[in-house]
Amino acid sequence: MLKAAGGNLPKNVTMTMSMRSLSMSSPTLYAKPVGTPGGKKKMLFNPKTMKNALPGQSETKVKKAGMTHLDFDDAIRSMKFYKNGTDLKPLGLSTLNPNNLSESKSTVVKYTSKCQRTLGYLGGIKKFQNNELYRHPVTLVTENTTRINEEFISKLDNSSSKENRLALIGSRGVGKSTVLAQAHALALEKFEKDVIILHINLGEQIVNGTNDYVFNPKLNKYHQPMFTKRLIHKLRLSNEEIFRKLKLSKDYTFSNRRQEFNLKKGENTLYDFLKNNKDFGKFGPNDAFQTFLEELLIQSETVPVIFSIDNVNAILDFPITKYRKPDFSPIRIEELEIGSFILDFLSGEKSFNKGGILIAKTGIIGTAEKTLDVALGIEENDPYAKSEIFDYDICVKLRENGGIKPFKIENFTKDETKQLMNFWRIIGSLPVKQFYTKEVDKTSEELSAEGGNEQFDLEIQFERMVNNNYTISSGNPHYLFKTSMLSY
Repeated sequence: MLKAAGGNLPKNVTMTMSMRSLSMSSPTLYAKPVGTPGGKKKMLFNPKTMKNALPGQSETKVKKAGMTHLDFDDAIRSMKFYKNGTDLKPLGLSTLNPNNLSESKSTVVKYTSKCQRTLGYLGGIKKFQNNELYRHPVTLVTENTTRINEEFISKLDNSSSKENRLALIGSRGVGKSTVLAQAHALALEKFEKDVIILHINLGEQIVNGTNDYVFNPKLNKYHQPMFTKRLIHKLRLSNEEIFRKLKLSKDYTFSNRRQEFNLKKGENTLYDFLKNNKDFGKFGPNDAFQTFLEELLIQSETVPVIFSIDNVNAILDFPITKYRKPDFSPIRIEELEIGSFILDFLSGEKSFNKGGILIAKTGIIGTAEKTLDVALGIEENDPYAKSEIFDYDICVKLRENGGIKPFKIENFTKDETKQLMNFWRIIGSLPVKQFYTKEVDKTSEELSAEGGNEQFDLEIQFERMVNNNYTISSGNPHYLFKTSMLSY
């Protein structure tokens, strides 16, 4: 019990103060340190700023090193380092065109401005292809380019997509994505933009669980609204010119932002439908994507349609996705709306009247999985393989209607390697250094002035570099760049 200095307190006062002394008081009852907001004490030593601060002295923030928080491969794109690349206009490079491939063989060419813009929308020009060396992307016409033109592009307007299905295969860094981009550019040039390109540049984004999804009981499939919305946006921008020409085959009525749209058959275009219909990104059951596919099937009677996927083994070799049902059982690829669309066209169950299917593997993921390789006939079927490595149902579906034919991408030849390295040499990215002898302090020119026999010849040294780098890389573009550019 508390007592006053001069005697005992009244009983009621004593009880009140006693109870208050046993309660948990709010921090606001205590006095705050002067000069610090929120009652926080100022530290004399701040480990973040690594500075000893005296009381009343303001601390200054230490500026972080570096120009960006992004990794190198992302930084060179976001900071537009390609603008500092070599200007290629003085070189007078020719453009990639199916009509002059024989003349452009083993030479470096550029894309037309329209093709470059389309490839940019589709994601065909990837960040790992070292495009920061040039102000505008370039490509090398190889034997692979000629073959893809003869075996795929030439069949787009006279065969269905079921009859024209190719899978680009090869070792890592051999140039599968590059040939895929070349095929798109060749098709755009051949048909003068009157071709529809449906391209998914990163197949793993469909199955890795990074997108929202919702069940559609009518289709018995799962929508991926965010992924579908972004895909439609890219396709609308990249195919704008042809979509504006294609008239709708039916009347469509839908609402968007409290506004009702009535699109008329034969008047409005497919571009109007994609631009005004926002149901693709709606988090709820809808049939917008199915309607788009129905229109494409009808329009493919007159306009070729290319459906292509890069990193396709991320989908086919991993059919059990990262998504889960309400009972937490995994969702398979065919249970997704986009996944079902992919399997239907890759198997030939659904087909465009004119067009083709072009898919490409990646060597970065799925080195142990064998579903796609067995479906393509590259490897034999192992009846004892675990389900995580081989999916029988997907393999059987891909083999339907004659199956997908493998198209192997070959390494550069010796001549192609020399032409590419010579191009790097011309633009100044690959300096041909003087040949240094065992006497490392003297160049061959200095030794020659002293009466030695060593003579420095620029062309001989370049030939040595070509032979050496071709031997090391075996003509693989990925390793050729490492041995040539990063070593000099």
